Amino acid sequence: MAALTFLFVVSLLCALTLWKRLTSKSKIPKGLKPLPGPKGYPVVGSVPDVPEKNSFVKFAEWGKEFGPIYNTNLAGSNHVWILSDDIARDLLAKKGAIYSDRPHIPALISDNRTSAQYLPLLSKNDGWTRQRKFANVIMRESENALFHRYPETEAKRMLVELLDDPSRYNHALESFISRVTCRLAWGHSEASDELKQRARELLIGVSPTGALGNKLPFLMSLPDWLVPAKAWERRRAATERKFFEIMQGEVESDLKEKKAPKSWMRTFLENRSKFGFQYELEGAYAVGMHGIAGALTIAAPMQTFCLAMCHYPQYLPMLHEELDRVCGDRLPRAEDRPNLPFLRAIIRECLRWRPPVPTGIPHYLTQDDEYNGYFIPKGTTMHPLEWAIARDPQLFPDPEAFNPLRWVQPEYPTYKEPLTQYPTIINITQFGYGRRVCQGMTVADEDLLIGIGSIAWLFNIDRLPGDVSTPPTEPAVVTDPEVVENLTLGLNEKASLSSEELNAGMEEPKSPTKEDILISKYSYPGTYPASAVKKTETPKPVEEKKVVKIDPTLDFTTLLIAKPLPFQFSLTPRNTERAQKARTVFQEGVERGDYKGSREFWGADQGKNSPLGWGKV
Repeated sequence: MAALTFLFVVSLLCALTLWKRLTSKSKIPKGLKPLPGPKGYPVVGSVPDVPEKNSFVKFAEWGKEFGPIYNTNLAGSNHVWILSDDIARDLLAKKGAIYSDRPHIPALISDNRTSAQYLPLLSKNDGWTRQRKFANVIMRESENALFHRYPETEAKRMLVELLDDPSRYNHALESFISRVTCRLAWGHSEASDELKQRARELLIGVSPTGALGNKLPFLMSLPDWLVPAKAWERRRAATERKFFEIMQGEVESDLKEKKAPKSWMRTFLENRSKFGFQYELEGAYAVGMHGIAGALTIAAPMQTFCLAMCHYPQYLPMLHEELDRVCGDRLPRAEDRPNLPFLRAIIRECLRWRPPVPTGIPHYLTQDDEYNGYFIPKGTTMHPLEWAIARDPQLFPDPEAFNPLRWVQPEYPTYKEPLTQYPTIINITQFGYGRRVCQGMTVADEDLLIGIGSIAWLFNIDRLPGDVSTPPTEPAVVTDPEVVENLTLGLNEKASLSSEELNAGMEEPKSPTKEDILISKYSYPGTYPASAVKKTETPKPVEEKKVVKIDPTLDFTTLLIAKPLPFQFSLTPRNTERAQKARTVFQEGVERGDYKGSREFWGADQGKNSPLGWGKV
């Protein structure tokens, strides 16, 4: 009987949803035309054609067929995909008044648009305005204070963890970011494991391929006992709220005892009335959401760095040379930034080559609009497809190759001076558009500079013996001595790239890779426009089977934040002296009381079978 009731309710809700979609479609005004896009199927639209893994590649492939802006129907919802930076700026920035909202995320218990709990996901309302102002204050204060040296402090612990157990590099890198973020948010690092778990669970809740409620929204209107996914989300939200409440209470206690380290929460508590928060825990959520937002996203490019160095090893000796010249026998620090252009180029290329959010953070259109004769209806979810935007072959020649030289050699269209400032990740497209630009980009910039710089300062990174997998292309590199020498003109010596650095580890230059070779050999990835691809196929016997190769650098997670899945590689100290140096400076911090272990919040087994605790991820 219960099963029949459930099927009846599901059928009724599906019918109601279909009726709503069919009756709420906007009529196309005279003189305009609908955006092109895949036809799809009845009711479900193009959902069956979108793979759960690396869906961004499919959306980029559609762009070759339908153009740099096209429309898809995904289970009755209208989604527009933007594959051009210029178009994204025209719509999401210049028309920010109507393109700055966020879509509803069905799987969350509290409405992400209005609850003032999730700043990055809020609609453009009073809560969003209040918390944006707060974010501007805490980010500016942190940047001016060099982030209180928290990244430099935690880099020392990370290096020792990598020395002790390099196979757990994912844990070490994510812990580094989480500990820095915990210190920034609340002044202490002990809650780092809990922050990572809060980030993982929320990521499931907001990802289209994560929580079941996002795939089948009608389930969220059913009772908890009937939908385990809804009960999971309710427990997640309650645990998150309690965690933020605990952390705020601890900083309040530290302030009373006059021992509170610098933190975002301390800034809030010392200026409560200034920010005008409207409910009891709004300040706790404003701080906590900044912590969650950085806990996993910033770790992804660090993992990408390890992946890139295994498949493009010619660049690691160049990075070593720069770090040795600038830092010598000490770890990198914030003041080194102007003198480390190649390190910044490596970081910038990691974010371009494998963007942490390849589908982009979606915007939501609040009224009907038109673009170049095309009609875009109110209620459309807009996606700046970062995977494609970062692969414009006019701006990024040979875009599938990891090539940091594109940022430091004048022959590339992305080169910019002075090298004491550029390249930089500040204000790049991966941090969003218009009024929804991520306010934590300076934190990410500092974490990556110190984190990746410290790893490269200490370690060699190599593929394991016997690993014959190769990336799809080799980058076109410039090794002309005259070209190399031109890089130093008008720059101070430390901020320039030496000829030895640019040529270190390089092989003889190869012919530029052609797009048709890439596409014919690999099923991933690529966003070249169809007009730029010239296919030349050699006839083959009918009986011959085509072997499809998969790019080994594209084994990514399926959630909104796409990070490389763990892989095996060799991580060894460059020499024993540096390894000992890393252990010595960490031990000195231990003796000063800089480091404490992680703590548990919910009792045995992290609260398993309890009202609050860790959920299954």
